[in-house]
Amino acid sequence: MTFVLMGECFFYDFGGYMEKVVLKHISKTFQVKTHDVHAVKDVSLSVDEGDIFGVIGFSGAGKSTLIRCINLLERPTSGEVWVNGKNLIELPAKQLREERKKIGMIFQHFNLMRSRTVAQNIAYPLKGSGKSKAEIEAKVSELLELVELSDKAKAYPSQLSGGQKQRVAIARALANDPSILLCDEATSALDPQTTQSILQLLKEVNEKLKLTIVIITHEMAVVKQICNRVAIMENGVVVEQGNIVDIFSNPQNQTTKNFINTTTSINEIYEMIEEENPLVKLEENETMLRLTYGSSNTDEPIMSELVNQFNLEFNIVFANVEVLSATPIGNLVVKLKGETKDRQDAISYIEKQGVKVEVLN
Repeated sequence: MTFVLMGECFFYDFGGYMEKVVLKHISKTFQVKTHDVHAVKDVSLSVDEGDIFGVIGFSGAGKSTLIRCINLLERPTSGEVWVNGKNLIELPAKQLREERKKIGMIFQHFNLMRSRTVAQNIAYPLKGSGKSKAEIEAKVSELLELVELSDKAKAYPSQLSGGQKQRVAIARALANDPSILLCDEATSALDPQTTQSILQLLKEVNEKLKLTIVIITHEMAVVKQICNRVAIMENGVVVEQGNIVDIFSNPQNQTTKNFINTTTSINEIYEMIEEENPLVKLEENETMLRLTYGSSNTDEPIMSELVNQFNLEFNIVFANVEVLSATPIGNLVVKLKGETKDRQDAISYIEKQGVKVEVLN
């Protein structure tokens, strides 16, 4: 790790990647009539340049408050907010306004101005920017093309679908060429198909514009599709964070496990066991295993080796492979049949291949 001096600010440089957002011991307390509400409690995390970073939590977890602390829409009660190498909390008002221009934001309910056209909504952040009318029109045209709404320039928000409104909101958020885009439940008001198209657009924006994105959501499916890193919040605290592949393949916290369970049917196997479903009933000399494996062993002929080396029969009960951040993650539930020692030796062999094994008997 090296330190890079830019002006009066330090960036952390990790092998060519710089931290765009660093939150240090952030807490936010709201005072209400009868008591204090501790929405965020001592949260520290960092978002690297180019990340699509997800913050996920159930309702009331504090995730929306946390994201609003990044651009100081909510000023933290304590802690530091570093964005592009500057501690925003220490900046005077004028400088803070300039830094905020580098942070775009989109919301669940779009927040478009109903009395203005699509083009006028997108142009609004450029008011007072010093750009000429021609420059603003060119920028609006460029953004409309980016979000595939060039034919809607003169339409009003009431004439648009939910997905189109969010595309306008994304274009507006990009008007000042920000380096960071904050998305607060940006797909929660959309149907599944439209959600897919918006997430795909955000992914394209991330790649084309080299934009760092922070996404707040309560849907693990959103995180799974688009994010490369994730933090899980509960009761104002980050209970787990890390690379999306590591989190999905080896979750440590129960809240994380609960979220992952919403995106896969693999966990139905436990219900089947409780209900004594015939599909999972074991015969004599049988063991049922759940195997979880990653990119380092997805192409290994592990099951074939069980037959060849340990004289076992195996039956696949359930199989699932997903690709997260271009990395395959697999889950397999199998029954092994054979002598006790052969089954025990087979489990040891599987674990030595780097595969996580859970005995489901």
